[in-house]
Amino acid sequence: MSKTVQKKENRRVRYTRQALRESLLAQLADKPLNKISVSSVCEKADINRSTFYLYYKDVYDLMEQIEDELYGELLELASSNPHPLPGTDLLRRIYETIYKNRDLARVVFGKFGDKEFMKKVSNIYRDQAISEWRRQFSHLDEETLAYIYTFSTYTNIGVIERWITHDFHETPEQLAQLTHTLLYRGTSAFLKA
Repeated sequence: MSKTVQKKENRRVRYTRQALRESLLAQLADKPLNKISVSSVCEKADINRSTFYLYYKDVYDLMEQIEDELYGELLELASSNPHPLPGTDLLRRIYETIYKNRDLARVVFGKFGDKEFMKKVSNIYRDQAISEWRRQFSHLDEETLAYIYTFSTYTNIGVIERWITHDFHETPEQLAQLTHTLLYRGTSAFLKA
């Protein structure tokens, strides 16, 4: 197969997958995943059902692949962070990734979002953060450190949800500064007590 034909096929595959992705995410804004059929995804994407099945088993498989892509990006950001705890720069890069994937973010953080996926994402930095806090604040027990992590994580999730519902009004940089200030001023007073 020539490179030109291969490029054309790759472009076609990308287009097909993107159309199916957009179709599913658009429908998830209005109804839960278990109420969405392969037929409705294909119809909205103007893609044949047999083509859908070349790439996915069902709508759950499509959603899982979409989520895995975002999870992979976030995991890569966390593992590339040179500091033991997330700082403003990492938060900014996370928010940029969320903004870049805002169609998915609206769904994941929306009323029909996948709570298991949110839990998986919220635990990306857990072990590293708790390990660093344990090193710095040896007077705190494991349970307290777990509560601090939960507080920090769900505070950040709440900030992201507000950012999304207000149509990404702030830039990722502004949001990173705000979140960093809220989280680290709030938890640092407790940690030093």
